[in-house]
Amino acid sequence: VRVSAVLTNSPFMLNLDCDHYINNSKAVREAMCFLMDPQLGKKLCYVQFPQRFDGIDLHDRYANRNIVFFD
Repeated sequence: VRVSAVLTNSPFMLNLDCDHYINNSKAVREAMCFLMDPQLGKKLCYVQFPQRFDGIDLHDRYANRNIVFFD
């Protein structure tokens, strides 16, 4: 992140894990809407989306659905 800030003067930066993907084509726009909001945007420095996993067992014993934090 530090190097990216030095190499660009862009007001926005997208940071993704190399082994993950986004299946919602509107996710970046939704994040930018939070940051560009006249009132809310002044209080934010980043927007985080929940991470979802495929192939979760019936009882979700490892809490992969993250429903405690995001739902």
